[in-house]
Amino acid sequence: MKSGMITAVHRDNKQKQRYHIDLDGDYAFSVHEDILVKYNLFKGTEVDEPFYHEVLVAEEKHRAYLNALRYLGIRPRTKSQLHAYLLEKGFLPSVAEEVCNRCLEQGYIDDEAFARQWVDERLRLKPRSPYMLRMELQQRGIDRSIVEDAVRGVSREDELLAARALIEKKARRLEGPPNPDEERKLLSMLMRKGFSHAVIQQVRGELRQRNEGQA
Repeated sequence: MKSGMITAVHRDNKQKQRYHIDLDGDYAFSVHEDILVKYNLFKGTEVDEPFYHEVLVAEEKHRAYLNALRYLGIRPRTKSQLHAYLLEKGFLPSVAEEVCNRCLEQGYIDDEAFARQWVDERLRLKPRSPYMLRMELQQRGIDRSIVEDAVRGVSREDELLAARALIEKKARRLEGPPNPDEERKLLSMLMRKGFSHAVIQQVRGELRQRNEGQA
């Protein structure tokens, strides 16, 4: 712990928003300019041990918050993902939790919106079964009730369209209509990806109908 009077404040040459604080002529600590202003850390300010500790805690939380904003600026994240990221960066669990709650209150993270967007984009760009959508969202730390609400909006028609899209993607590599062995492989793929029995049977019927039409 350190105490004394601030005798000098130096701006960092590379990080222009950081300042180095000297106490009684010796370097003591560095802070972001937001913390500098908030705690009036200018020449002549007296610093005792409790105040010094308060400033360092505030600096740590502020640094974690800035890290969070940079991370969230890349693409939407869940609360669980943000919390894990901050822990990986070396921040204390209590600091990570506080920053996550702050981002939640400010609307920077929203697990419900994330889940809805994830389902919409997957169905549109990378077709998935409801089962796979659940697995992907749960892997990202989203609460089960939120996951169920998001996936509940996937209709049977949505699932059927996703299954058809996957089949078409695979079938393009085949020369002509799939033979019985190729058909089994295509339908097995749908089973592995969690599509319902009813949807798989309908796709199976469509494949056979297509083959009969081209016979």
